[in-house]
Amino acid sequence: MSKKYRLCINPKDVALILDLSPRQAQRKYQQAKDAYGKAKHQQLTIHEFAAYYDLPLAEIIERL
Repeated sequence: MSKKYRLCINPKDVALILDLSPRQAQRKYQQAKDAYGKAKHQQLTIHEFAAYYDLPLAEIIERL
């Protein structure tokens, strides 16, 4: 059975993936949300985050 992954990412995940402090991770997360025009109540998907920062999706999923 294959492992299921989450659809959305949060700042805590960004800190883990990019090895950043929590505040730096929050800034990166907010930059990506702003780039996609997301409202405060909307989530950022893992695919959008990977595309915005030009990171390989497989490696992000592996680190989560």
